[in-house]
Amino acid sequence: MGNAGGSMFWMFGIVIIIYILGMCLYQLYLWIKKRLSKRGD
Repeated sequence: MGNAGGSMFWMFGIVIIIYILGMCLYQLYLWIKKRLSKRGD
């Protein structure tokens, strides 16, 4: 378990996954907001 390189790799991977998920959620939020404003017209 003393593999520092491996744990760094996992930490980096997890950060990237969280970042991508966050961006997807944000894009979804913007898309929904745009849809709702279009429907209001």
